[in-house]
Amino acid sequence: MRHGERPSRAPILRLMEKQQISDPAVRAIFQPDADGPTRALVVAGCCGNVGFGKLGQLGRLLGRHGVPVVALDLSPAVQEIKTRLHEAFKTRFLPDQIAAINDGITIVQGGIDDLPEGLQVGLVFEAIPERLDLKRSFYSALRARDPEAYVFSATSGLTTKKLFEGLPGSERCGVLHPFFPHLTNKLWEMPTQGALTGKAEAKAIRKLFGSLGMTLIPVSDVPSFAADRLFCGMMLEAVRIHADLGLSPAEVDDVCKQTFGTSPFFVHNLIRGANGLSAHCMQLMQEEIDSTLYAIPTAWQPYIDDPDLKWPYERGQRCPKEHFETARRRMQGMLFGLTAYMLEHKIVGVDALNYLAEKALAFREGPPAQIEAMGSEAASAITRSFLEEQSITKPEAVAPTAALDPATGKAAWGEIYVGVSVHDGIGMISLKRTTINHTFIAELDAAYERLSADDSVKAIVLAPDGVYSREFGHGADLGCFVPVLGDHDAALALINGWKATLHKLRQGKPTVAALVGRVLGGGLELATSCHARIAGEKTVLAQPETTVGVLPGLGGCHQIHRFVDPSHYAKVNDRLLTGHAFKVDEALEWGFVSAIVPIPELPKASFALAAKLAESGELPAFREGALEIVVDRNAAVRNDQGIPLDSELRELLATTIEGCNGLPWAEASELEGERAAKSLTMSTSRIGVKAMMRGKPPAFESPLA
Repeated sequence: MRHGERPSRAPILRLMEKQQISDPAVRAIFQPDADGPTRALVVAGCCGNVGFGKLGQLGRLLGRHGVPVVALDLSPAVQEIKTRLHEAFKTRFLPDQIAAINDGITIVQGGIDDLPEGLQVGLVFEAIPERLDLKRSFYSALRARDPEAYVFSATSGLTTKKLFEGLPGSERCGVLHPFFPHLTNKLWEMPTQGALTGKAEAKAIRKLFGSLGMTLIPVSDVPSFAADRLFCGMMLEAVRIHADLGLSPAEVDDVCKQTFGTSPFFVHNLIRGANGLSAHCMQLMQEEIDSTLYAIPTAWQPYIDDPDLKWPYERGQRCPKEHFETARRRMQGMLFGLTAYMLEHKIVGVDALNYLAEKALAFREGPPAQIEAMGSEAASAITRSFLEEQSITKPEAVAPTAALDPATGKAAWGEIYVGVSVHDGIGMISLKRTTINHTFIAELDAAYERLSADDSVKAIVLAPDGVYSREFGHGADLGCFVPVLGDHDAALALINGWKATLHKLRQGKPTVAALVGRVLGGGLELATSCHARIAGEKTVLAQPETTVGVLPGLGGCHQIHRFVDPSHYAKVNDRLLTGHAFKVDEALEWGFVSAIVPIPELPKASFALAAKLAESGELPAFREGALEIVVDRNAAVRNDQGIPLDSELRELLATTIEGCNGLPWAEASELEGERAAKSLTMSTSRIGVKAMMRGKPPAFESPLA
């Protein structure tokens, strides 16, 4: 179709004739009038990387609800969009599924005036070039055509005020900043503080994206968002380290990967034009404060000017030892300084910033969590030393280290991974992280102690917070195991340190674990450490440690047994030996969970159960004493994914299950800790942990036949 030609109305009309939208969150945007037609999603600028990715993602998700989808772009390349989508989807979906997605998309080459007549627009996701004049002109044309449409821009450098101020219906406008890879990443930043977007309208968008499985992180309406500031700042300092110390890009990445878990040069080589975007982010920050912290080095300029130029890169290079510590301290100082600035100016919350670092930027542990782990005094010292050594101008303005101090700063330190609240006498421990690490355990311990000491709290519920985590827990962060592999005493210290916190959950006020999604490994052991469990529908549980080449060390070898009747032990043993998952319906059958409820009812039901336990004083039965059992070793030799398991580890696990159940609970816990520490000295743990961290299946030395 040529620019200016009207597209055929047939696909759009066919979609609009479908039955009414059942999901209320989707209906609020795309079918607000019960008797009216279904309104469309328009992805403008769909030929670019962002627009194309979000066309595929949002088109796929909304197409299921019968929402018409329009791919809009001035470029003739828009005619090839469906072919591109087919190529992008072919490794993830079946041909008929891809065809269904493409059938729901109407291609329009042109602008707003070229949309099909009679089509009403519910939401426009705009990803056109970063020129304010083009964007404002586009919005004006859209508002004249569709006064009630929601309009959200993918910009990462323009505020809602610059984009929409003075525009009719600006309360229905806003920014949704997505993350790479755009076709699959479900994380977005959404300016709310100081933004023009109306509160009711923002709530409707949050509900819509939440119903689609997306996570929207609230940030302030400032140019250059929180995650960009971190990663672009990391790249800026990486370039300066490269230039100052003579390290290759891969050697600098080695420092970053070991310290934070991510590789700035490698990532920038993956994304065309990323160097220019990162440099622009730094320039925006320099407009806030004119400091040399944001100065662009000459070594970066060629890569900014040429979007296709890639940094020379040889994978596997290691940073020379004599430069490693200097480079590491510089990178920490830069990121800690950027963190301090964002917290001081309330650009983003400390938990949200940490979440963005870990989930959007692939940090192993976000800068806020690292600061909390090392202590604000040490982190501030690193930052101040960096600012002084690099002769950074206006150091206190660009890196206000007082913001890193829990006593004087504005951030909610101590609640990065675990939140605390009280509702009608029930304490709530909100889990914001799905994997257990040292900082998570420290915050969990502090949260429990705080609620335990509060006389107004009669019982405690542990549950995912629903924003940063929608599942109860996936187990231990394998990165915590790496430093203790092969070292029995260090491994035992780690296990006993974590156990000490989990054991507190059974020592006082009734505790209830509200299970939802996947409850795996250490997450399941956290649940077994509570007095009772209640679960949402379709919850899946498992102790998959055997696949990682280790033993459950936080109660998994015996605590489920202690909650259920011996007639179920054979099934419990089988799940432990194989790592096979089991559905919550089976756990209910065993008596391991008290009830299964629809997921929307889980918060209310978990609080009701906690209150009932507190009022009655009757807790679910738990066997404190010893019971002799025999474990049948004749279980499946492979896990759920078909990976052969290790024979030596199986025997150790079987004898540990028998030994722990044959002892009173306290002694069993000690034995389990010793055996789990032993497993971390075996070849199975070295093979399993490293393989899983690389996303590969382990190949154990002594596979079961």
